[in-house]
Amino acid sequence: MSFLVLLIKYLIFYIYLYFSGKSLFLIINYFRKKEFTEKYILLTRVEFLYPLLGIIFVGNILFLINTFFPLDNIFVNLIIFLIIAPSITKSLINKNIMNVVKNNNLFSTFIYIFIPSILVISTFDINFNYDAGYYHLLHQNWLRSSNLIVGMVNIFWPLGMSSIYEYISAILWFDTSFVLLHFLNLYFIHFFYLFISDNLINSKNNILRNVSIFILIYSLIDNFGIGGGRNGFLYIQGVGKQDITVGVLFFYLSIVILLKIKEKDISKTELIILSFIIFFIYQIKVSGVIIFYLYAILLLILLKENKIKLSSVLLLHSPILFFGILWTLKSFFTTGCLIYPVNFTCYEGFDWYIKGSTTEFEYITKSASLAFDNTIPFLEWARVKGSFEYRSQVFINYIVSLIVLYLFKLIFFYKNKLTISDLLIISSFIISNFAYLIFFGPIPRYAVGICLVSVAVLGFYSGEFKYRIKDIAKYSLLFFSAFFLVRSTAYLALINNENLRLFDPRTSYEINTEIGFKQFNENWVEPLDGDQCWSNIKCTNALSDIVFINKGIFKVAYK
Repeated sequence: MSFLVLLIKYLIFYIYLYFSGKSLFLIINYFRKKEFTEKYILLTRVEFLYPLLGIIFVGNILFLINTFFPLDNIFVNLIIFLIIAPSITKSLINKNIMNVVKNNNLFSTFIYIFIPSILVISTFDINFNYDAGYYHLLHQNWLRSSNLIVGMVNIFWPLGMSSIYEYISAILWFDTSFVLLHFLNLYFIHFFYLFISDNLINSKNNILRNVSIFILIYSLIDNFGIGGGRNGFLYIQGVGKQDITVGVLFFYLSIVILLKIKEKDISKTELIILSFIIFFIYQIKVSGVIIFYLYAILLLILLKENKIKLSSVLLLHSPILFFGILWTLKSFFTTGCLIYPVNFTCYEGFDWYIKGSTTEFEYITKSASLAFDNTIPFLEWARVKGSFEYRSQVFINYIVSLIVLYLFKLIFFYKNKLTISDLLIISSFIISNFAYLIFFGPIPRYAVGICLVSVAVLGFYSGEFKYRIKDIAKYSLLFFSAFFLVRSTAYLALINNENLRLFDPRTSYEINTEIGFKQFNENWVEPLDGDQCWSNIKCTNALSDIVFINKGIFKVAYK
């Protein structure tokens, strides 16, 4: 597949998300009974937020549909198309298909064409993450093949940990190259650069501009250090994983909420949209819940300052409360737990629930990340476990990066002081995040978000930059940051015109024939080699006979 075809595919994907998000805005406007005219929301250009909200909108529509219908059907395809109909219709009436088309200038070309062109090159060297074959693709195919399955965790326990990402990914299988699953990850990195680029080049907010400078310098330092680099900055993950997506959203939400706390003000529309994005990060990964710490502080300050009433807070959060209840019920009926795999949230009264099973799975998830569990002294734990997923390498490079950035701050920025309250909020937030990582999952890919936030905090502490930065220098910073994010092997693969490494697991000869599966009972198979079922819904690593019993419109899985 050529580079041009890949770029066009990505741009079409982006445009679809754009109009999906714009449709959500039209729905919000309908209930507000007021036309939306703001150019910026949550310190972000509205057109940058459209695709993000489009993903949230589409993902939750698919989640609701899948309760009653499998996602691989014409009805779902029609719904997916109709989602963008309101925004396209309104744009045609207003003779404004996309605002970005009108702004045909250097900045628009850079962020909508140039940056995506660089990121898309990563497709030439990307492959499925191991966990994609282990359970992500399997879950996606179950979503395509069946409506909600009560006791789904009995098929294979990791299916209980899958997220809203699986619903979105499940409808992207129509492109058998599977590059759209990679583009889903790339979009969030693109969003990161949209936010950083606008703040660096166009923003009059000194803090946002400083944050962008520090983050971009941090991204360049990422390419140097022990082991060749890796200091906690973003990287392009294998297809199927969403840790970097969580990191990007965590960084974005933290910066926005901290500034809103500083301003002690937020519009009702911003509060609605902020609640959607916060809920979405929780839907992607339960560990994203820690962002609620900052959000709760923001709400308490707004209530204390009489900027909003408690009744208004409850009303504005009613859509998210609705989806939150449904999402929790989905987890409850598929896993037996309100939050999986947290054992004390589980109900053992279901006839399909295997007592004590969640305790085992909770232990597996914690031990797999080699979290600190007080069984050995902390320093010994750090020494023994330091090599796991390059922990020591990333940690040392991260500390060195912070020192370099602090020296950079002293030399090139005027001094600025934070208030005691700002200092307490920021420091407690960062400390609580690192403590959470130590006790629940001290893996570098889990720490990307808080690493970015801790670097961005230097921007909060800094005054004006001492020198005028020319636009050519700003664009160069952005270019080199994005350029070095893509692995050198991807550029070589593009130059050598190599075939893509992604494939359709349903038709892969290597998976289905060379590796293959073996029957272990009348109804189920297991992998002949390893533990990856890929997309084979007849496969399970549970190695037990799983029986489905129809109860009304739902199937119940018994083991």
